[in-house]
Amino acid sequence: MESKFKYQLTEKANDDLDDIVGYIAVELSNSKAASDFLDELQRIIEEACSFPESGAPVSNEFLSNTKVRKKLIGNYIMYYQPDFEEKNIFILRIVYGRRNMDEILRKLDL
Repeated sequence: MESKFKYQLTEKANDDLDDIVGYIAVELSNSKAASDFLDELQRIIEEACSFPESGAPVSNEFLSNTKVRKKLIGNYIMYYQPDFEEKNIFILRIVYGRRNMDEILRKLDL
């Protein structure tokens, strides 16, 4: 699948990813699950790069004027924003799905 967009993780998304992989690999002692998560994340990112509007739009009072979208990766949610002029996908956060999403969305750096 050829990507028409590139992608970039924000600092928060990069921190999220480090925390998730560390938790799975170290705390849960499951390096295979951590590797599987990274493989699935890469697949989802490639899908978003090929089809930037494929993620579900996020409708939330804190994001009324944005084009933020989300995709599921197992128990996690990847929030991203496509930039059609720059042909770039900005990955804003990757968070556990049972967290307080209003709080997460309130603090997105857009």
